[in-house]
Parts: sequence; structure tokens; C-alpha cells
Amino acid sequence: MCSVTDVCKCGYSKTDHVDEAIKPEDFTGEPWDRLRHIREVPTDAFGDISFGGLGQKTGKYARVSTETSPEVLYQLLTKQWKLSPPNLLISVTGGAKNFYLKARLKNMFHRGLIKVAQTTGAWIITGGTHTGVMKHVGQAVRDYALSSTINSQIVAIGVATWGMIHNRDTLVHSHGCFPAHYLMDVKGQGRFSCLDNNHSHFLLVDDGTQGHYGVEIKLRSCLEKYISEKKSGVTIPVVCVVLDGGTGTLNTIYNAMLNGTPCVILEGSGRIADVIAQVFGLPLSRVTISIIHQLIKRFFGQEYDTFTHLTIIEWTKKVCVHIDNLGSCRLNYSASKTNESLGIDCWKRQLELAIAWNRVDIAETEIFTEESQWKSTDLHWALFSALVGNKPQFVSLLLENGASLRDFLEDEETLCELYRQLPGCFFLRRLAKRVQSNCHGVMIRPRAHAGEISMTHVSDEVHRLLGIFTQPLYPHSTTINNFSMSLDDSSTSVSMIIHLCAMNLD
Repeated sequence: MCSVTDVCKCGYSKTDHVDEAIKPEDFTGEPWDRLRHIREVPTDAFGDISFGGLGQKTGKYARVSTETSPEVLYQLLTKQWKLSPPNLLISVTGGAKNFYLKARLKNMFHRGLIKVAQTTGAWIITGGTHTGVMKHVGQAVRDYALSSTINSQIVAIGVATWGMIHNRDTLVHSHGCFPAHYLMDVKGQGRFSCLDNNHSHFLLVDDGTQGHYGVEIKLRSCLEKYISEKKSGVTIPVVCVVLDGGTGTLNTIYNAMLNGTPCVILEGSGRIADVIAQVFGLPLSRVTISIIHQLIKRFFGQEYDTFTHLTIIEWTKKVCVHIDNLGSCRLNYSASKTNESLGIDCWKRQLELAIAWNRVDIAETEIFTEESQWKSTDLHWALFSALVGNKPQFVSLLLENGASLRDFLEDEETLCELYRQLPGCFFLRRLAKRVQSNCHGVMIRPRAHAGEISMTHVSDEVHRLLGIFTQPLYPHSTTINNFSMSLDDSSTSVSMIIHLCAMNLD
């Protein structure tokens, strides 16, 4: 046990510091400043993490700085850890302490969370520790793994504060751990927290301090925002799911609503979630300080005594902001274009989400209803998105409901743009060689511009591959289109686009 004088302002023992950091002549009389007195060094904690026990659960982890850019973290998740980009982000927040959920509510939360994550290809992001709402998410992932016959993993990413992780020393090695054997010692964790063994990936955020909660909040928020804006064509939606929670959770909800992020409140989970659920549906004029005061007293129990009058006023304002922003449309609500109350932006957003999540069933039953009438031009953007996303079922559905292939491809630039969106494959490699030979020695390098490509080049290459079974739709033209492509990307199917180029539309 260290005495107060042996503990640095950062929370670590002074004996854990290098000699230069604790020279009294360098810092005597100066107030401690994290930005001045802490410096970054290359991470010494990364690799695979093994929790042992039944099933030998193994995940990925990395200790990262609070100043790490979201772009670097996204590259770590997708390039190094090989995660497929998500179609939905489910950000789960709420009580950090253990709380009780009734069996019916617990089962409903588990089934709903996993069903959405599985069917949409979502990433679930939590605080990553084995307590509170994070533990409930971990149990939902565990139950799915035990009951599912499908060999598919639910991606549950824990973004936790490094300085609050119990037994974190076992994760440290200058060359990485493959794996690190992590012991979940819940009884001996004290004021710290163990990582949850049912999460699949961990980002452990370090600002150089120990014993301070909330260090990861800003970086987690930036990462979620970056991911939501990453995918071209379709914005990846973010949903905030709230269970239980106190002041920190209310601030998270408040910021989410200001950023336009919808929040799902689980009524019956306790505290702030139940306060908001109780006033949901009331006109703003009836959400008064007195009402919030009564609800806090009802749902917070002994914690009620810690609330000041100013705190209750502030909470009332933030709850009102949440209530005032609960009018967004939902994917399970009919989005037929004939329903004028929704408006064109809403049905378009509904269809955009259905395509992103590859939910043909929802689009067929809720969007393309019998009474809906669609112009071909209304669906061109959706057809483009389905083609780029390699979703042939959606392409068929759109063609059945008014999209005209002739109108869609009337502008040659549309087909050129489809080729711009495709990753490298055998056909594009052949096409690059054809362009190179036509350009009389123009060098085409991986990750460089592929020269000037016209649809004539594409048509000629398709004819070379398929022979007399094609008709040249694109005669030699002086019109050319520039685009860049990568020649070292992984191969993918482009048969749908080749077919569009080669088919006889007459």
C-alpha cells in the first residue's frame, strides 16, 4: 500500500516512473498538468487476449492513446483485425455498476440486440468491462454463441479506460502477446474492473493516468462518428441503446440527440432510462421540474439524497431535449411513398437503410407496398447502391418495382461510375493491360491512376472474353472517362456489371 506522498498526481506510484519524471528540481512548485507532464510512447500492449476456461475465448486488444486518430483505429479494426465494415453501429450505454433486469426484460434485450446485430452486420460498441450494461451485452453474445448453429461471430467491441482495468499488467509486452492470458479476478478487482470475456475486440484507451473513469468517452465518440461517415454512398446509421444509467448516461443521451443519433430506451431497466420512459409521449409543457423531481426520487432510491435542486433543473432541460427529438421515423413503419405524412426524405432514408442492412424482406413488405407507385428516376440511386454493394436480390426487387435498366444506363457516365466503385479483380486487370497497350507504353502501377478508360475499352475486353455472344454497344468514341483503381485489391465478383455492359438492351 503506497502512502499519499508516494503516489503521483497521475494516480500511479512514483516508483513506476522513470527517474527523469520525478526529479524534484524540474517540477517543484508547478501544478500538475497532464498535457505537460505526460508524454506518448509506442504502445506496449497489443495482440490476442485469451480468457481461458471453457471454450478458450480469444479476442483482439490494443492499448491506444486518447490522441489516436479515429482513422488509425478504423484501419486497425478493418485491416489488421480483418473486421468487415459494419452496416450499423449499436452503441450501448447505461449503468456501469451491476443492476438487476427481470427475466422477461433480459430475454427481450438479449434476443433483440443479437437479432439486429446478426441480420444487419452491425458492430456493438460498449465500455468493455464485466459489469453493468457491458456485462449484459456480453451475456447476450455468449447466449447466441452457445445456441447458434451458424458459425458467425457477433462483433462486440469494448472501448475501456486502460487505467481502470484490473490485471492489465498481463497484457503488457513490448513485442505484443499472442496470446496474453488474462485472469478475470472479479473478487479481487477492488475499485478497478475486469474486461468482459464475451467481447471480441478491445480498444484500451490510455491518457497516462490511473483510477480515473471516463477517459475513453471522447475517443469512443469520435470513432463512432468517423465510422458512421466512412462508407461511400450510404451513411452508416448509429443507434444508442440505453439501459439504466445515471448522470454520465444522461449526458451521453443528450449529446447523441444533439448529433441526431436516435436513442432506444429500455423501459424497466432502471434509473435514468425509466425516468425518460415515464415522460415519453407527454407534451413538453407537462414535463416539469416537479415531475422529474418525483421520478428521480422514485427510481434512484438512496441516490436521490445526492441530487441538488440545480442538478434536477439541469436534468429536466436535458430530458426535454430528448423528448423533443423523438419524432424520427422507424424502419418497421410503412414508408410507402403514398404516405405523404412521411415525406420523400423519410422513405428514401428507409430504403437506404434496408439496402445497407440487406433486408430485402423489410423493403418488400414495408416500402414497396401494393399501393405505391414509383418512377424509374426515383430508384436510380437505390439501384446504383445495390449494384455497388453486390446485392442482386435488391437489384431484382427494384427492377420489379419500377426501375428501368434502359433509363438507368442511358448516361454512359453511370456505367463508368460503377466501374470506379469496384475493387480490383481479374477483369479489371485485363482491362488495365488493354488500356496500357492502347496508350503506347503508359505505365500503370498499383495504387496509381489507371489511365484514360472509355466504355469502348470495356466493351472490347468483354467481347474478347465472351466472343460472338456479345454485341458491341459502345463503338469507338473520342469521349473518354478518367478513373483510378487499385490493381492489388482482393478479387471480387463483377459478373453483374459485365453483364450490364455486354447485354443487348433491345
